[in-house]
Amino acid sequence: MVSAATFHAAIVEITIGSLTLAVICNILCLQFAFSLPYDRLKLSENMLITMDRAGLMGALLGSIMMPFAIFTGTLSVSGNPVGSELLYNKFLYSGLAFGFWASYLIGRIRMGSEIWKSKKTNLLQVITSILAFTMTITVASIGGKIVRNESILDLMPFWFPLNTTIIMSPLISTLLLIIGVSSIFIMYKLDDLIDSKN
Repeated sequence: MVSAATFHAAIVEITIGSLTLAVICNILCLQFAFSLPYDRLKLSENMLITMDRAGLMGALLGSIMMPFAIFTGTLSVSGNPVGSELLYNKFLYSGLAFGFWASYLIGRIRMGSEIWKSKKTNLLQVITSILAFTMTITVASIGGKIVRNESILDLMPFWFPLNTTIIMSPLISTLLLIIGVSSIFIMYKLDDLIDSKN
């Protein structure tokens, strides 16, 4: 019988690989709106379109695989996870990573490839994908700390304070959830109102 840890390792590799491809392609897509001073680094229009599509597909695959990575990671934790600050933070950063990637995908799908033509939306997409990737790497590093007591963040000259956390009451968590869902609903309604006026 194959253990949950083996499934988790395979799914994490697919997830991280896809999202790494996405963030690299997104950074290269800066050239849609910003000119580079060096001609050797400039990509052709066709290459940039390919980068846009590859970034979209990488983010889509990684976002689809992320819940499976979270689920198999939870199943593969040995011992009693109750009271583990690292595990709590892993769930927290997983939610942030998924939220950032979902934001990137919603923006790219709703606006299409035209999102790269404007400097503001281009920069917003790139920053969103970099933040999402940072959260994703943090989640993977926490997993490494839990399982092997080492992680990719050990290469950094400092360690994020991930073994301490703030526990929020269920009332505050529910309030934040309502605010988040309301923000999404308002954003869609405002978008429809702007479209109808135009």
